[in-house]
Amino acid sequence: MFQTCKGVLVVLSFLIIAARCGLEIIPERTKVIYVNQKYFYNLSLEVKKYSRTSPYYYNLDMTTKQPWTNNVTLHISFNEYVQNEYRSSFIELHRKFCDLMKFDKFIGNMIKYFGIDCPLPAGTLRLINFTIILDKLPNVFPFRKCRVDCAVTSTATNESMAVLYTLATLRNSKRTG
Repeated sequence: MFQTCKGVLVVLSFLIIAARCGLEIIPERTKVIYVNQKYFYNLSLEVKKYSRTSPYYYNLDMTTKQPWTNNVTLHISFNEYVQNEYRSSFIELHRKFCDLMKFDKFIGNMIKYFGIDCPLPAGTLRLINFTIILDKLPNVFPFRKCRVDCAVTSTATNESMAVLYTLATLRNSKRTG
């Protein structure tokens, strides 16, 4: 009887600890590989750290020539770091922009938090000093170090609009709320 209660307590304490942790993406560096001038005037993404103890911050600056609705598809894939190279993993996301905003509970809500909504009008978008914390998403990733590839394509023609990647570390973050 005592062993059963002890086992239940261990399982419950593990679930409470897991429920209090979310996923934090710590970017190390990022690179914009390709930008199609037909869709963007400019696109830049950089990672900065302002002091030794500060978190890493993203700075995004882009000017689009066309509004984004479901005419834009985002392709996000995680590549695991294994034996000094990045290998494809099973974690991928392929969504149209408005569908991502409307139906995705994790990434869509994070994008909405930054004030981006669907449709995204043509023009300049600047996000300065933002971090990516997916505190509602439990850290169930089977790896800690990865490359996150992001490709933006036109939905109708599958023409590439932009390609970029971020080298990152994934870790548990403590929820504050």
